Amino acid sequence: MSIKASSVLAVIAIWAAMIPAVIAQPDAWWTLVFAMLATFAVGVSFWRRLGLPRVIAVAGTWTGAAMVTGYDAGAGWITIFAFLTTAALVYSSMRRDGWAHGLAIAAAWLAVGTVIVVNDDPGAAWIGIFAFLTAGSVANSRRNARAFAAILWWGIAAGVMLAGDGWYWLAPVAFILSAMTVGMTDFHWARRFEWDLFDSGDSADEPGPRAGSGGPGRGPHGAARVIIIEQKDDD
Repeated sequence: MSIKASSVLAVIAIWAAMIPAVIAQPDAWWTLVFAMLATFAVGVSFWRRLGLPRVIAVAGTWTGAAMVTGYDAGAGWITIFAFLTTAALVYSSMRRDGWAHGLAIAAAWLAVGTVIVVNDDPGAAWIGIFAFLTAGSVANSRRNARAFAAILWWGIAAGVMLAGDGWYWLAPVAFILSAMTVGMTDFHWARRFEWDLFDSGDSADEPGPRAGSGGPGRGPHGAARVIIIEQKDDD
């Protein structure tokens, strides 16, 4: 068993981002607790090949969080979601060659850091929650098109938030659109409505005798038996 270089790079990326942020804002020293938790999340899997896409995602995540923390210590709580993003990345089904996925997650977090710093509004750190949610949905996606969609929506949202000096409600919109893009092809609309309030189990979705199985009173064979019995009674 050997330590993988990609895991080491991910840990280096975390601390390379957070140490300068804490130097700039000494009151944000407590954010290093979450950097340490993220390190443990990566460290327990040092022998796993994370892949460079995950490293890119982790680096982008903590760079965005460090931008906010280094700008205002009071907004350092965003590192909680940076840690959660890291844990979600490490233990996700993201492929080691998922370059688009890594870029999408990094883009979302860098958008958060850039918007908050440029707009001089640390109170908007809550949009980092939706970067975390986006990371979770993208990391467990298998298609590059879905990752590109997340890059697109977050890019548009960041551009509008910067141009409009606000409009932070676009962050949850960007997440929702990204998640819809991620899951829409796997979503199946209902094709019929079934009244099941007094059902005894003959639905196609429930166990029990099916139509045509010969059960009493069900299907063509069962109906035939009922007719024959009635005819014998009449005779």
